Amino acid sequence: MGSKEAITYLETAEEQLKDAELVFEGGSYALCVFLSASAAENAASALITKLGLVPSKKHRNSLIVKMILDESDENQPSMREIIQSLKSLEPHITRARYPIRRGVQLLPPSKLYARKDAELALSSARRVLALVKDLEKS
Repeated sequence: MGSKEAITYLETAEEQLKDAELVFEGGSYALCVFLSASAAENAASALITKLGLVPSKKHRNSLIVKMILDESDENQPSMREIIQSLKSLEPHITRARYPIRRGVQLLPPSKLYARKDAELALSSARRVLALVKDLEKS
């Protein structure tokens, strides 16, 4: 990665992914999903920063990466995959942290996230991190 800022985003993403894996093993699936989404967001922020742009402050880096994709023909398959993964993870940055209303009930996120949700989020975050690292090399 070039800039110190991009390197810091990438290091943060790697740390969050490790933390997500730890809480997954402990059965904290909502926290795992949140940390996975945050790791993917920070990995995307590293890419965005490296390219001289500013990451989204509203947890919508998929829009910034889409803008980059529209301006460049390079690495399109990787960028499209990053966008799709971010789109699936971004809602969980808030949803996995706050109580969620289901009808008349207000439920904590821990009651709504299952193991398979966490597995999918971890897989997506790992993929985003790997794609960003690959793009950094090219």
